[in-house]
Amino acid sequence: MGKAKANLSAGRMLLFAGFLALLLASVYFAGQTANPPAAVNYNYYALALAIPFAIVAIAYMASYAFNVPSLRAILQDELLQILATGAIALTLVGTQLAVDQYVVATLNASGATGNDIGSVMDAAADKVADLETATKGVLTNFQEVSSILGTEASKGVFCNFMGVGFSLNNCSPLNAYRGSLTAAAFTTTIAMSDTYAQDFILSFARNYAFSVIIPLGLLLRCFKVSRAAGGSLIAIGFGFYTVYPAVLLATDNLLHGTAGSPATPYMPLPGTCDPKQGSVSVALSEFKDYGSQLTNFQLERGVAYTVLVRVLFLSILNLIITLTFIRAFAHIIGSDIDVSSLARIS
Repeated sequence: MGKAKANLSAGRMLLFAGFLALLLASVYFAGQTANPPAAVNYNYYALALAIPFAIVAIAYMASYAFNVPSLRAILQDELLQILATGAIALTLVGTQLAVDQYVVATLNASGATGNDIGSVMDAAADKVADLETATKGVLTNFQEVSSILGTEASKGVFCNFMGVGFSLNNCSPLNAYRGSLTAAAFTTTIAMSDTYAQDFILSFARNYAFSVIIPLGLLLRCFKVSRAAGGSLIAIGFGFYTVYPAVLLATDNLLHGTAGSPATPYMPLPGTCDPKQGSVSVALSEFKDYGSQLTNFQLERGVAYTVLVRVLFLSILNLIITLTFIRAFAHIIGSDIDVSSLARIS
């Protein structure tokens, strides 16, 4: 009976080893027969699974050499986890390739594909670059309008006759608009910093997610003592490389569909103020006319849509969706991440 159990255990070990060999070969040859994501070396994936398998195999042989049968059941469970980790690696690679192909095909169909767009990461990077350009344009416009307003508002006339002086400052009321423009420029500066942060996240994920973070997570997940940490790294790497750029594209396109983002309107420049104008009513009329131009609904809605909605609001929403996915995916593969504090920061 004991010999039969030993043979059965050895047969299971060989079966598991065969499955693992197939997984390793699939992971390796997937990168040789398909277009891999940028900065991906599939040799790292095969190595991340081969190292734990070699360790388990050596330990399994040692259990026979030192007659430790209780260790074999533990090693079989560990080998099963290595197989599960290999399946996760194949799922990640396949999902990434499918998402890239779908996004590129969609952009080709809509005629929006650039020469440098070959993946969802490239498309998201281009989208963030467009947002950055639009935000810079709004900020530059605010600075130009505020500078011209300051120049015009500083104009005045001072007369002195027989020791009696008086001044005309009909242009000075234009300074009233500079306070609101300063506040709007401050908000736009924050939005522009937000685009820099998004660009950093995409750049970091492009360079390290599939080449360092996920392979390291696969390696750590194969061992019980580091399984939680490995699952967390896998979820974080996949979330920011695949989910975050896909969500960024989806939420932005959700606002304006396939028609493309509307052009960003700019604040009108003030006209030349005549400091010698003696009529207060004329100066007041010019002041009100320019105020009506600044508070035009279509203008304000366009600027608010670009700065507050497309950049600030959607960046927060995209990060929350990504963190939610990371937590859910980490829980599925045997880990648990508390992202509540990160969500509050976002």
